[in-house]
Amino acid sequence: MKIKTTIAILLLCSVTIKAQEINVKINGGPSGILYDSTLGDGKLKFGGGIGVGYTYFFSSHWGISTGVDAMYNQNSFELNNGTTISTYEVDDQTSAFEYQVTPTNYKEEQHFISVAVPLMMQYRTSIAPQTQLYFGFGGKILFPAKQTAKASASELQLSGYYPDINLLIDDLPSHGFGKVTNWQDNATVSLDPSFLLSVETGLTFKLKENTQLYTGVYLDYGLTEMAKENANLNIVAYNPNGLDNIQANGTSGNRKIVQESRYFSAGVQLKLGFMLNKNKPEPVAAVQQKEEVVAKTEAPVQEKAPVQQKVVETPPAKKELTTTERTYVEKPLAFQEVGNTDVTPQLATRLDEIAKILKSNKDIDLNITGYTCDIGTEARNLEIGMKRAQAVSDYLQNKGIESNRMHLFSKGESEPLVPNTPVENRPLNRRVTLTLVDR
Repeated sequence: MKIKTTIAILLLCSVTIKAQEINVKINGGPSGILYDSTLGDGKLKFGGGIGVGYTYFFSSHWGISTGVDAMYNQNSFELNNGTTISTYEVDDQTSAFEYQVTPTNYKEEQHFISVAVPLMMQYRTSIAPQTQLYFGFGGKILFPAKQTAKASASELQLSGYYPDINLLIDDLPSHGFGKVTNWQDNATVSLDPSFLLSVETGLTFKLKENTQLYTGVYLDYGLTEMAKENANLNIVAYNPNGLDNIQANGTSGNRKIVQESRYFSAGVQLKLGFMLNKNKPEPVAAVQQKEEVVAKTEAPVQEKAPVQQKVVETPPAKKELTTTERTYVEKPLAFQEVGNTDVTPQLATRLDEIAKILKSNKDIDLNITGYTCDIGTEARNLEIGMKRAQAVSDYLQNKGIESNRMHLFSKGESEPLVPNTPVENRPLNRRVTLTLVDR
């Protein structure tokens, strides 16, 4: 049931997706196992990792992320001096006894590599034209490799207590009892997969049109334990043949020493995100072809327009423009589609009214400036901006406004009305502005 639900969510995302992003990341900070022990003290050490992620943005703010992360994790663990660890063993004469190990300055340096698969929700919102705040939350499944522990002690006291005869043997080296000094050995300990709770937050900075730099902090906390329980092992193995080659077993899985072991990692991270799909400008040839088709389609309309202008109209008496009229004229004309330079029916209705206003006062000129969003090259956007301004000028000229009263400019993608991110803002920047200039 859980698998079906996950597949349904992913399919829904793939249908409703508006943007996709692939990212690579690097992070670092304290990373390893948090120990709860009554007999010693465990400490996290510095770790780090790399990862590859994939994010579906199904709205301008929300997305869902997955990927693969690889981490290097480190710990240290020290036993309290005076601690004695006891287990039951059988000697070379098949007699059962209590094996007692009392170490001095016992310490383990531990490390392991892990791979995690995250599934997280991500939210982001603009706080500046090129900057966004992001926040992610969700979970991960952690798959650890075996933990390697480098164990050492200044002294090991190895003793055997035989309860049947009430005998304690602590100095019989040939049977594995006695003192070992300056001891060290390596051990490997198996770890269980763990479910993690994960959060991250920070800022993103737009480097290019399709490239984002993420800087922030992260935290992963294990909801399940990692160390496999094995209470029947001592910290070192009993050797009935002597005190040479005393082998370490490690402390991680020993329930007598460690009562709880959970994964923990926190620190800073950097991510570089690359958008996989974005709105692309139409090729120049395609735009020109489109303009030719539109021109041919609208040719009859353009032929009729001059005929209508031949009607002799009595010039209206000169009058001062009202504030309402000035506001109406100078409200931006929207060209919402990428690459569009044609006057739409909606714009034609407005321009008809603007032409009437301009005819009522011959002492006012008009600055016509075309703009675009940031999709495409700077040169191409300047070209499209000028074509939009020219289209407005041509329409007004057909409505009887003298060409010498209209002055054309193009600002291209510069001077946006609103930030171009999120993508929903871009249509607002594809516009033409009219500025009234009193002679």
